[in-house]
Amino acid sequence: MANLTNTQRIGALVPATNPVVEPDFYRVVPPEITVHFERMWNGTWGSQPEAPADSGHKLAMSSSEANEIDWALFGFDVNKMNDDVARGASALSNIGPDVLVYACTSGTWHKGYMAFDQRMAEIMEESSGIQSITAVTSCIAAMKHMGSRKISIAGPYRNFHLRNRLKPLMEEAGFEVLSADGEPWMQDSMNPREIDAEPPQTIIDFVPTVAEEEADTIFLPGTAWRALDAAEELEQRLGKTVITVNQASIWLALRRLGWTRPIYGYGSLLRNLE
Repeated sequence: MANLTNTQRIGALVPATNPVVEPDFYRVVPPEITVHFERMWNGTWGSQPEAPADSGHKLAMSSSEANEIDWALFGFDVNKMNDDVARGASALSNIGPDVLVYACTSGTWHKGYMAFDQRMAEIMEESSGIQSITAVTSCIAAMKHMGSRKISIAGPYRNFHLRNRLKPLMEEAGFEVLSADGEPWMQDSMNPREIDAEPPQTIIDFVPTVAEEEADTIFLPGTAWRALDAAEELEQRLGKTVITVNQASIWLALRRLGWTRPIYGYGSLLRNLE
């Protein structure tokens, strides 16, 4: 379905437990472009009544046991969420967006290889007829655009998953990963709502402790992590490029729409839209 108005539109799929993606997009995307969201179901975390089908989203396991399961990242089954992607993309297509964004990193990097991430974009396009990008693809494209070669990863995930799933994927994409560390409070989290509870200052304090000196870029995954608010200060403090996932997703979506004017206040990437 084509967009028949003069206004360009971005459609985004968001995990049901994520309250950060929408405000990040709304305050960064220029007013000439509208943004529209659809939520991907990932379990019962609010006040709604439980249903028998919800049992598959709960984790009755320890943190160490969760380290052995590639989908047990934050207390929900990303496979269940990905089962909802085709429906969500199809629903968003009814408003005629110009580009669709899969606004979740763990949902596609949890397998540890790029083909799965690319397949999720294909499913979105097949279900909607709209060009589609993922958060992971956006980050890779952003780092290549900025000339990144050696990266440190700092995120709100367990070290096991960062080092055994995300690191190999980024190496497959052509980067040298010097380190991959999860924020300490997040190491044993089994609740997807805790990730957005961390203030940006926690991120600002944590990242310099794990950023390798030889790294030219610091990659901050986690669309529910409030890293966009930390990007500018971290770049000034570290003298390195800082790529956050929401920043990169917005950047690539705008580039797909042909937007080239710089956006200030959220890191060097958004000042480099041409």
